[in-house]
Amino acid sequence: MKTTIVLMITVLLGFLVGEFLYLTGNPTFYYLIQVNYLVLRGDYLSLLTSIFVTNSFPDFFFNFFSLGVIYYLFGSRAGKFEYLVFLLSGLVGNVFTLFFFPPFTASEGASGGIFGVFAFYVIEDMVEMHRVDYNGLGILVFVFILSDVIPHVNFVAHLGGIFTGVLLALATPHLLKRGGKA
Repeated sequence: MKTTIVLMITVLLGFLVGEFLYLTGNPTFYYLIQVNYLVLRGDYLSLLTSIFVTNSFPDFFFNFFSLGVIYYLFGSRAGKFEYLVFLLSGLVGNVFTLFFFPPFTASEGASGGIFGVFAFYVIEDMVEMHRVDYNGLGILVFVFILSDVIPHVNFVAHLGGIFTGVLLALATPHLLKRGGKA
């Protein structure tokens, strides 16, 4: 199965889990999303689980839709490496959130990872073509600005995701040359 489709399914499952736990009042919900205070007290696993778990339908919808657009544009061409880009981008976005927001900030959702995957593909195209793709960069900036005018959106996680996606796209050709093609 294509990696982006698998990511879409995990985002759907994360929403269903988050919605169920939240609606039933299960306190586990707060250990699956990122609550900075809890992370600072040792709940490091939530830095990963919060990438998937959310109880916000708009967050789920936009993330699911965005992954569908990424699949349409790029077709999972990075293969399984897309999982690494997604997870590292989401993780770095969450670490940025931990350092730039107060302790009682709660954050959840896949958008940091999604921005990382999108940035990865845009920059990877530019590296392969040996030229700047103003259309791809323009779309990335436009989507970033558009998404961040919505209330309660974690722009810091988006920046962390973009930063990671760009770094991975720039590093990938060097890694593949040194270690052989994957």
